[in-house]
Amino acid sequence: MMDEPAAALDNATPQSIVKVETGDEWQRLSLIAIVYFTVRNIMGMAQGLIYLIPAMAVTFNILDNLQSPKTYAAIAGVLLLTSLSGVVSFFMYKFRVYNQHVEIHNGVFQRRYTNLPLWRIQNVKIELPFYYRPFGYALVVLDTAGSGKEEAKIVAVPLSYAHALKKRVLFEKENHNANEQSTDPNYIVNAGSADALASVDTVKRDDAASQLDEDPSEEVLNRRSIGDIVIHGVTNNRVWIILGAAAPFYDDVFGFISEWLAEKGLQLNQIVGEQTIAWWQFGLYAFVVLMMIMAAMALLSVGGALFTFYGYTLSRSNDRYIRRSGLLNKLEVSMRASRIQMITAKQDWLDKLLKRVNLYFEQNSTAGQQIQELMSPNKLIVPSVTEAESVALSREVFPHCNFQQQTYKSISKRFILFWLAAAWAGPFLLAFVVGALTAHLDIMLISTAGFCFVSLVLVLRWWRWGIASDNRYIYVRRGRIGVDYLCFEPYKVQQVMIKQSVFMKRKKLATIKFVLASGAVTVPFLPEEYVNTLADSVLHEVESTRKSWM
Repeated sequence: MMDEPAAALDNATPQSIVKVETGDEWQRLSLIAIVYFTVRNIMGMAQGLIYLIPAMAVTFNILDNLQSPKTYAAIAGVLLLTSLSGVVSFFMYKFRVYNQHVEIHNGVFQRRYTNLPLWRIQNVKIELPFYYRPFGYALVVLDTAGSGKEEAKIVAVPLSYAHALKKRVLFEKENHNANEQSTDPNYIVNAGSADALASVDTVKRDDAASQLDEDPSEEVLNRRSIGDIVIHGVTNNRVWIILGAAAPFYDDVFGFISEWLAEKGLQLNQIVGEQTIAWWQFGLYAFVVLMMIMAAMALLSVGGALFTFYGYTLSRSNDRYIRRSGLLNKLEVSMRASRIQMITAKQDWLDKLLKRVNLYFEQNSTAGQQIQELMSPNKLIVPSVTEAESVALSREVFPHCNFQQQTYKSISKRFILFWLAAAWAGPFLLAFVVGALTAHLDIMLISTAGFCFVSLVLVLRWWRWGIASDNRYIYVRRGRIGVDYLCFEPYKVQQVMIKQSVFMKRKKLATIKFVLASGAVTVPFLPEEYVNTLADSVLHEVESTRKSWM
């Protein structure tokens, strides 16, 4: 068991030191891991129930049935089974760090064995759930390059051991890269000594007890204040997801509101009656209610931003960038500078008004990272920085990078005509004809308004979309109401694709697609000659540059 950290990891090691290698004996987790497994199972069950709520709402009234004793008994039974599953998961989990490998056995119904060489681990993420912190434990997430999901989790280890393991992984990765490049006469290796190994194989417990505090040798590049986080919550509202999940309860909520207003002497049917209240008064009431709803949504969004980004810092230690944040669950994610594939600067319409930018440093594509952008070990986000800060941070990672000062080559206007003709003209024209034949003026007006709206969106899309390149980087600009800027180095491109439809070929237009480890970047309807020249330039850069970015 790992309840006594130093003794469990190495009985011969002094109490002030934690050794990374556990030996060939399999290790059990601390009992606190039962809480983690139980919480994880409950959250997984809750996520599954969200998809069942609409179907349940169709067949019976949820709120009424929740008040029955049978429902309470069923909920208690499910929670009990979930708790028991946490205990079973705890006993089915064991790990060891032996001979420079991390090995994990876990799973209940489907047993899983994971074996990760230390030098193949690209990212080490340390999490501190709030129920771990009083006891000095942490969760360590290890992932490898190109993985479709997080590869391995060591669920509950002492915080000092988590830091020791992280340092050992960084050392092994650096040492492995150095050995691969040792044939280069210009490459000098000084980190392979026994002293260097000893310095990362052990870590003082007192140094690690600060719970993800910054190392004195780190340089803090950016901090986010509470005001910045509040702005991020307002400008990046995600509360519509909660509102969508709560849709089955709308009838009950409206019924409760109606009853409450009736107790106060207000009847909704009287308020909307034409003979009781003037139209402008009704409009004023509706506007006030709408503002109250939007304010509530903004408060929920701000709360979510504070929950995830509180105490945010972005630091640099040698060639690594380190992100720390979190209110209840403290997170630490590190990423090597050379592995950053692309920088993305995003501005929604409200971000543009407030002159704020959401900056992303992206490594490799991971399933689900759009849903959990903060949790992803392959993407560093710096929320709601000023435009000047975004330029400075971008140049910190990619020297001389500047999105706004580029002269972008816009895509052809035929992009608008193509999508109007291929996807939108037919349905709207059909709706207009049906409205005319059936003498429904409302259908004709709606179809016309819809066609005009789609045309406007396509015009904005065409106006934003463009590409530029200089001697160092390729830049892409895109968006509709807001603007996104992307920047990447040509030598990191894994594949270049040129596509042409029959329509585009006649107009001497083409689409170019760059495939990177972080994902694909596509720019359509560019001049054919420009696309060929750019593709040749990128391929030449890939073939002639020997810089490693793995």
